[in-house]
Amino acid sequence: MAAVELLAAKTQGQLDCIETMMQYFNYELSAWYPIEFTAEGRMPVSPKAALWATPGVQPFLIQVGSALAGFAVVDTETQRSGSQHNMAYFFVTRRYRGRGVGREAFQQVLAAFPGVWELYYLQANEAAAAFWPRAISAKVGSRFERAEQAIDGEDCVLFSFDTAAAPGLPQAAG
Repeated sequence: MAAVELLAAKTQGQLDCIETMMQYFNYELSAWYPIEFTAEGRMPVSPKAALWATPGVQPFLIQVGSALAGFAVVDTETQRSGSQHNMAYFFVTRRYRGRGVGREAFQQVLAAFPGVWELYYLQANEAAAAFWPRAISAKVGSRFERAEQAIDGEDCVLFSFDTAAAPGLPQAAG
């Protein structure tokens, strides 16, 4: 398989591409969350121009070779005091799931944003429950917190971890 590449989305075309792929993200999410098709047969996606303009929001395209494989969006909208980064969106198309693409893209995101992280998903999301604990522990071993809590009125699983304390990384002087 070709190399996984994380590309910062900076042009309007790249941002539009992510918005288009968000329909597929929402389609997947509809298995666990009440999202319905619009009258035109599309999954609803609110315009993201304001999101892209928000300080701290970093959108990325995920590619495998020259093929588009998904997207990731990092922001600073955290649930806990002291957290620096949040995985706002993360999506890998079905063709590339189970091949290490998501894990490699996630590792690249973490390398680009070292520090205290959190991410959460709907508690009912079985695919996320299978993926995230393994992807996180590949970076930080067992040094993460897992909590079940309501976020925006939904039952979620929240992970918190510090990549600076990850195995193989230099420890901060104290």
